[in-house]
Amino acid sequence: MKRILSALPSLIITAWSELGMARFDFLYLLLISSFVMRLDDIVFVYHLEDEGLISWHGRLHSHPPGKYEFHYFISGEGAFRNGNARFGLNPGDLFLTRPELAHQIIPAGKRRPITYYALLFDTEGDSETEALLEGGTESPRHIGMSHRFFFADLLEKHFSGVDRLATAARHQFTAFLYSLEGGLPSGSSSADNVHVEKALAIMHGSIEKACDLAAICSRLGIGREHFVRLFGERMGLPPMKYYGRLKIEAARAMLASTNLRIGEISDKLGFDNQFNFSRAFKRESGLSPSGYRARCLQKEDFRIH
Repeated sequence: MKRILSALPSLIITAWSELGMARFDFLYLLLISSFVMRLDDIVFVYHLEDEGLISWHGRLHSHPPGKYEFHYFISGEGAFRNGNARFGLNPGDLFLTRPELAHQIIPAGKRRPITYYALLFDTEGDSETEALLEGGTESPRHIGMSHRFFFADLLEKHFSGVDRLATAARHQFTAFLYSLEGGLPSGSSSADNVHVEKALAIMHGSIEKACDLAAICSRLGIGREHFVRLFGERMGLPPMKYYGRLKIEAARAMLASTNLRIGEISDKLGFDNQFNFSRAFKRESGLSPSGYRARCLQKEDFRIH
């Protein structure tokens, strides 16, 4: 690979002179695309409690050379083994696993099931991305709870079937890596941000229950207007709109990795009826629930039983 890279200048000059501009442009794009980071897979697991899913997602495994994986944990009790180290899980923890390093998700039980995103990517031949990852360790980075929709957006674009959206996801992820390398803040250092982090935890714990703004403010002990301003400044969305997106995010996971019927998912998430659920889902994702299931089905979850 290094010999190929070192020979690129002479190869490009030769191609330019012999192929002409149009064919050269095609060859150049094809060649360069072989040396950029690629997103291999993105998985969202909501409430890891099914025994079959635990056996699959909780297995001890590693990935081949060139393939790194991020795990971003949102909720639940358990531990993450990364090489020879084992870490307790906290909401907002981000783990980087290097190629050939054995790793494992270890649930503590079903009382508080684990919810997380996993992103597998290939850096072979991409010296830029590999340089960004050089300083990483097996220890977690606590980046807070505000990045879950970033990973959700990557997942949507990656599986969109649209090349430009998939490319956009790759560039967004590269920008995220630069932010990490530059010292991405956790967002939970001030008292105001602590209120937001607590609100996020309350919302996540209420995805399958009823939750309103008054109840959240009461539990936080702050006024409604003050909370709405804090939350909007930090998250870029009003609190209840964010809460609605959490429900749709959970619905995406259920559609992708369970056999639950659409009506059952609607009931489980507290929608008045299936029509309102389908309308809310399409408004948020651009697809009907059945269309999303057809596009984003996590087939591995159905091969484990």
